[in-house]
Amino acid sequence: MSRTNKLFMAVAKGKVSSEGGDIKRYIGVAPVFVLAVNPTKSKLEEIYGTTIENDPVYVGETEVGEDKKKVAQVRLDFIVKIDGEKCKDVDGTPIDAVTRVSFFIRNQYRTNTAGDKVQVIDKYGRTAWVTKEQFSKKEIPMYSNGPANLDKDYRACFWGEEQLTNFIRAYLNIPNVMKYVNKQWVLIDNPEEAEVRLDDIANYFKGNFAELNEILTYQPQNKVKLLFGVRTTDDNRQFQAVYTEMFLKNGVTDYSRLDKDVKERKNAGAYPTTEFEVCDLKVYHVGATPVASLPDNTDMPDFTNTPSNPWEETK
Repeated sequence: MSRTNKLFMAVAKGKVSSEGGDIKRYIGVAPVFVLAVNPTKSKLEEIYGTTIENDPVYVGETEVGEDKKKVAQVRLDFIVKIDGEKCKDVDGTPIDAVTRVSFFIRNQYRTNTAGDKVQVIDKYGRTAWVTKEQFSKKEIPMYSNGPANLDKDYRACFWGEEQLTNFIRAYLNIPNVMKYVNKQWVLIDNPEEAEVRLDDIANYFKGNFAELNEILTYQPQNKVKLLFGVRTTDDNRQFQAVYTEMFLKNGVTDYSRLDKDVKERKNAGAYPTTEFEVCDLKVYHVGATPVASLPDNTDMPDFTNTPSNPWEETK
């Protein structure tokens, strides 16, 4: 008599296999909406749809100079969302990630290395470098090709203020105060429409960001184009990065100036650990490492502290 033995296994049927859940990082230019600036804990939880353990801290100190003098510094976090209608993944899925672009403003006026010149900014957001004597007399500095493109109504510029101003100008689509007519530059008809200077920065160091929050109400549906990149740490971890030296108005489609600026700054030593590519936003792919180059006893990386959000760095 034959007997059929049945084997009962404690194995679930599983699910249809798919690609791994690796965190996607992006590289290239993308239009983004600005959702908030230095939001509260509750606002951050609302934006990200998650629980945040601690209140965000935006005001602190930094050490500067050889004597490591402590100076007040504020971090300005603009929470932005990629326009998913304009940016698509390879499978057509909208890329609508929420991230932030940060500016660090130091409670100190920006001077050159020698300390004999200070950077100034006028009411149109234009900057130049002047000597102490020129500053006291509100003189316009002269260059080899003529006077600086600057209004006499200027003031000293804080460290980090120039980048912040450029971001706001691009986001609000504020025009250049000058136009080219008959082979010369002249003021536009309504120069007040080109004003873009922040005059309440001193209050930022007190945690008062009312000026910036008001600015975000001016054109809430506007978009600004950012260049995203990927930064690699010494221990080979990678994080999303944003290029903060140039921003593009949403209507700009020629990225040649941005490409030139990135290359010049990279060649000068800036962003040494960050990879940028001036192109339409796309998923970032790491180049494959040849097997022969790997050591015999390569340790597997520890993913226990991997962030769930690719735009945030683990602590």
